[in-house]
Amino acid sequence: MSLGRLSTRFPLTGLMVVGCVAGVAYYAGMALVTEPIALIALQALNAIFFASVAGVGLTLFQELIPGPGMATGLNTNTRRIGTIVAGPIIGLAAGPWGYHGVYIACAALTVVAAVAIGLAGRRPAASRPAA
Repeated sequence: MSLGRLSTRFPLTGLMVVGCVAGVAYYAGMALVTEPIALIALQALNAIFFASVAGVGLTLFQELIPGPGMATGLNTNTRRIGTIVAGPIIGLAAGPWGYHGVYIACAALTVVAAVAIGLAGRRPAASRPAA
């Protein structure tokens, strides 16, 4: 299935939210599974999640934030900020929850992201900044 083709038929925010749902399912599954075969099976959800974030993310930013270079700059900077925020989350692995805590924290952050994306997509076009 090609995400690019789906983006011509469905709203980008919807594709991103569906991707986030797959991400939440992936992270929750990773926190719960104990067998290697289940880890392999969960990779399909991870692929859907990553494809939506990496494939549709920048296009969605460009749709929500018109203006030359603004969306691309914001997308690039937020990825860097995400990398910085990941440090303390990975630090959870040293705590009492181990890697299960990391996956649960990632699932929770993905839920927050899905809500934010859903809310951003519901803004009327008139309230979006002009180019």
